[in-house]
Amino acid sequence: MGIYGGSYGGFMSFMAMFRAPESFKAGAALRPVTDWTSYNHEYTANILNTPDIDPEAYRRSSPIEYAEGLQGHLLIAHGMIDNNVMYQDSVRLAQRLIELRKDHWELASYPLERHGFVHPEAWYDEYRRIYQLFERTLK
Repeated sequence: MGIYGGSYGGFMSFMAMFRAPESFKAGAALRPVTDWTSYNHEYTANILNTPDIDPEAYRRSSPIEYAEGLQGHLLIAHGMIDNNVMYQDSVRLAQRLIELRKDHWELASYPLERHGFVHPEAWYDEYRRIYQLFERTLK
């Protein structure tokens, strides 16, 4: 199977790829949260408390903690001026995949895009990459 999603859906794509690698051969995570400790405090604290009060909840809920589970093909796509999920989240996960010596992943960066893409050529590029990933890996 393949999976893709943006924002929280990107988080879910990571969790699926990392925690159920036998089920997902390919995935794309678009503007994804990788570590809840670096996300919007008001949003996250209502669900997970705060990292100092409940570090275990943050650890168990953050995809970066499960990156070693990646077996399939992964596309990470993120706007570099995202003002909701910071681009650094995807960069940190990319570094973790490098450290783990994982293969079959790529990071597509979009210098002019925020959380919600507005440039048609960026939308086209992102979805072209997803389509090509699935065509290449799921047939």
